[in-house]
Parts: sequence; C-alpha cells; structure tokens
Amino acid sequence: MCARWGGACCDRRGTIMGRPAYGGRTTCEECKSVDVRRWHREGRLQPWQSFSTAWNCAGMPAGRIGVRTEPDSVILTFNSRGSGSSEWRPVEQRVPIVRTTCHLGGRRPWFLCTASPRGQYCGRRVAKLYLGGSAVFACRHCYGLVYASQQESPVDRATSQAQKIRQRLGGSANLIDDPFPEKPRGMHWRTYGRLQQRATAAERRSNALMLQWLRRRPTTKFRR
Repeated sequence: MCARWGGACCDRRGTIMGRPAYGGRTTCEECKSVDVRRWHREGRLQPWQSFSTAWNCAGMPAGRIGVRTEPDSVILTFNSRGSGSSEWRPVEQRVPIVRTTCHLGGRRPWFLCTASPRGQYCGRRVAKLYLGGSAVFACRHCYGLVYASQQESPVDRATSQAQKIRQRLGGSANLIDDPFPEKPRGMHWRTYGRLQQRATAAERRSNALMLQWLRRRPTTKFRR
C-alpha cells in the first residue's frame, strides 16, 4: 500500500533491524506523510505561498511534493502510480484546512480528510495525512494504518521510547556505547530533566523485560 522504508525497529545500539514480530499491518511510519502542525510552526500556511517538501530514506531521496496555500486549504501536487503499474501520473489534491480555538489563546490548524473509503466520505479532522495505494493523501483510519509501537514487543517498545528521547535531544540511539546527550541550547532545564527521567525509566523497563525474557528461555544441555 504505502512506500515502505520506516517501521523497522532498532537494536539497543540503534542498528536498523527488520519489522517487529508483533502484528503484520502497515504502519504510519512506513508511509509518506504531511503534517499540518509542522507547516504551521514554520509559517508556511499563510495564503498564496508555494513550497515543496521531500522525504528521504537512508539519506537518499524518496519522494517530493509541491504545495500551494490558499486561505482555507492547501493544494498538493505530486506524481503517483497505481498498484502494479509502472506508469507515473500527475496528481493534484486539494486538502481543506479548519482551525479550532486553543484554551490558552491562538488557533490550531487541522487537515480535513477528503477520502471516501467504501464510498463514505471521511471528513475527519487530523494533524497528519498519509500517502497510500489510492494516490491520495488520507488519514490513518481510512488506510487502516497502525503506529509502529502498537506492533512492537514490550521490550522493543521500551527501547524505542528511550532511543527517541535521545534522538530528540540531538544524541545517538545507541543505548550501550554512547552517553546520554547533553541539554540542547535553548531547552529549559526542567524539560531536559523530565525527558532524562523518562528515558532512564524506559531503559530500566527495557533491561528488566530483556532479563525476564532471557530467564524464560529454555537452557540447552549438551551431552558428552
């Protein structure tokens, strides 16, 4: 369905491994996506702008789309090909944007999913849309996607949590050889301390689960 490159798990040194053994559904992380929150933070939702966004896989280009903004929507232009087809065709998709009022002031933008799976219009208000086999950006519900963490084993889930926090702080995903990253410039010490506590708790949970798994493994006896 989706262009796959993510969704793989990493070992404790951050080395990319195969798909987790739990479950077999396509994950959100395996699909190209667009995030209205990111574009809002970058100031790209002002009307009558044009820009492009690209994806990479292992440092190599993996796709690009053009974006034009209107007062209440964005126009996505990209090339796509159907399942089993080798012919690329241009696609232009208009995605409505709605805004809701935040409790502390300001307004938050959302994409409206315009997909119609099984003939029923979706219309969900979502922050991210994904590109699947029907050559249209749609929400994860319409494509039946799950998050990678939902298909990870408990020990992999704990390891991933610790690795993501380290990478968020600009560090390495290697839990064994590399030290915990220092506080990034501009981050509050309270935020850094909270993330450090979460990472430490996730690493301890990962170690405990790994130890339980090793203890449950049957021992092999060798005959002389």
